[in-house]
Amino acid sequence: MHADILIINGKCLAVSNQETYDWIAVTDNNISAAGRGEDYNSIICNPEKIIDAKRCTVLPGFYDSHFHLVQTGINSLSLDLSEAASFNDIGDLIQEQAGLTPGQPIRGIRLYESNLKEKRFPDRIVLDKFCNDVPVWLCSREYHTSILNTYAILHYKIPFTLSGIDLDHKNMPTGIFRHHANALLRENILKSITTAYRLEAVSGVSEDVLKKGITTINSMEGGYLFCDKDAEFVHEYGKSFPVDIVLFYQTTNISRIKEMNLKRIGGSLFVDGSFGSRNAALFFEYNDKPGCMGELFFDQDDLNAFLVDCYKNRLQTALHTIGGRAIEMALNAHEHALNIVGEIGLRHRLEHVEMPTAEHISRSKKLGLIYSMQPTYEYLWGGPSKMYAERLGEHYKTTNPLREIVEGGITVCGGSESDVTQPDPLLGIHAAVNHPVKEHRMEVMDAIRMFTVNGAYAVFEDQKKGGLETGKLADIVILDHDILTTPKDRIKDIKVKTTIKSGCILFDSDKQ
Repeated sequence: MHADILIINGKCLAVSNQETYDWIAVTDNNISAAGRGEDYNSIICNPEKIIDAKRCTVLPGFYDSHFHLVQTGINSLSLDLSEAASFNDIGDLIQEQAGLTPGQPIRGIRLYESNLKEKRFPDRIVLDKFCNDVPVWLCSREYHTSILNTYAILHYKIPFTLSGIDLDHKNMPTGIFRHHANALLRENILKSITTAYRLEAVSGVSEDVLKKGITTINSMEGGYLFCDKDAEFVHEYGKSFPVDIVLFYQTTNISRIKEMNLKRIGGSLFVDGSFGSRNAALFFEYNDKPGCMGELFFDQDDLNAFLVDCYKNRLQTALHTIGGRAIEMALNAHEHALNIVGEIGLRHRLEHVEMPTAEHISRSKKLGLIYSMQPTYEYLWGGPSKMYAERLGEHYKTTNPLREIVEGGITVCGGSESDVTQPDPLLGIHAAVNHPVKEHRMEVMDAIRMFTVNGAYAVFEDQKKGGLETGKLADIVILDHDILTTPKDRIKDIKVKTTIKSGCILFDSDKQ
């Protein structure tokens, strides 16, 4: 048998079954053979390339099952505020950027008020001290809040009557935009970005994710807080990038989805908000904002009707649900649609699902729902001394109960929500295995499945991808350690050595 690539001396985890191989052969686009020991000598003739895995782990190519591709690309060309710890830090970064790009608008990203010593966002008065001659637009890390200087408020012309605009004691805008005002602002600005700029931005992201072993992305584009031009862009240009891109259009416009011949709808289709912005819909009050229990973005009857239409049109759905009240509303809507339409095997998804109860898990199992989750949230914000504890008090102990979800029979796929967190499946696996609440910790193989075979299953690709089986597409990742023997608290330090996509080596760390 001819092989284009022969990987030997590896710990090749099939993942989609219980098999482990020592070697794998790739011919054209597919895995053509796999075996143990050195029996490839009697099967494979003159392979074009031999890769010695050096007893390190070989895995299926990683899925990132929740990824804002276009926004990640655009943000990669923006001012990163993630390390800012005070207003003065923000000011220094803005002034540095103004010096590098004189006369150009400044867009800052990944700002979290919890990181700032002032424990609040700066207003326009603060920003004006640092820059008052070009528009300055700062975005919170999870996109739910924008902060503008005075120049930007006048430049972007958002009506002051919109809900979500913070006003001072003189009834003037403070520069902080939330809710509908933030969504309209973001849409207006993002619509002005050219296709050429989007192409440049996304091309850079594609190269970066291959270095992390990601070969397939679920691209959540368009809709509220984003821009429909992003979804149209991915639909038109998605096949031109080296990674596989599965588009989720974040809209309730079923007619448009059908016109585009898409099989799924949603992604960040918001039933509620986020913990960071205190608009995730909880069953209790926020610890740091008494009286606030978050917000539901749908009426139950409207969500019921929408899901019935999706079921009837055979569209897989993906709803953004973080808090318990949002999860409850989504389950009610699915149960309503199932009662009317019946089970049609669409593998519907709930995205994030951070605070499900035991009852929610049981009901989700009966409905056949998939949970699309982001364990890196816990690495960044979980535990007793970080943002979740600030927002939720002792309820932080109930967030992302990964082990209980898996034991409840739910298929869980893993993502980053890039660029809310960085796209890095190994960090996601690490976070799932080292959850700050011990009883929620996953086993290593369960965490690996989140980012491989479960990711494939969640978009109906498990028959051709997600495992190292003969006949499947040769999407393969070679690590620089054995992940099963690496101490659990060091999994995040493992690196991707080689990424193979459809039988082609697209990343090799030895050649970087």
